[in-house]
Amino acid sequence: GAAAERTHIIANGIDINSLKVLRQKRGSTVPPVLALIGRIVPIKDIKTFIRAISIMRVKLPEISGLIVGPLTHAPAYVQECKDLVNNLGVENNISFTGEQQIQDILPDAGLVVLSSISEGLPLVILEAFAAGIPVVATNVGASKELVCGKDSEDQQLGDAGKIVNIADPLELAEGALELLQDASKWQAAQTAAMQRVAKYYDLKNIMAQYAAIYKGLI
Repeated sequence: GAAAERTHIIANGIDINSLKVLRQKRGSTVPPVLALIGRIVPIKDIKTFIRAISIMRVKLPEISGLIVGPLTHAPAYVQECKDLVNNLGVENNISFTGEQQIQDILPDAGLVVLSSISEGLPLVILEAFAAGIPVVATNVGASKELVCGKDSEDQQLGDAGKIVNIADPLELAEGALELLQDASKWQAAQTAAMQRVAKYYDLKNIMAQYAAIYKGLI
């Protein structure tokens, strides 16, 4: 393999400016709305999200869960998820929106949730951060370094949400409730989210890193 001194890791980046404008569309209070954005397939563990909403409803009856994504990738699994919603009696709390533009969803969300059992570096977390929304995510892939920071310098910004165990609806529910029901914690997480994505994941900075590497090869 390549020598360690000749390797350099460059993270994914996003166009922050296109999402930053969504911050102005938010209301003055934190909406009791959780948005799960992505394909409705088993690896995303939508059922844990549904069970978490059911748990949260006991303490927060007005809780709303948006499952945002195409319904065509795994129709049988989609039906299982809808059946679970019915069995838990949370039809009035959970909506399957189908595929939507993320710009239309994020301004109405209090938290973005990632309940996956496997991921790489989930861009939806960065998109949520850019829009000023904290994230509750399972400890998969790069989720923890995105939410909590990848090194000591990054970690000084604070946690931009909560990291929870895989397939644990109770922990997911408790983490989300803690943020939704404590405005100061939610605001601290929002600040960390916006600062982290601007400092480390702005597409302009990522492209500059690539340019520097190519320049060094010339």
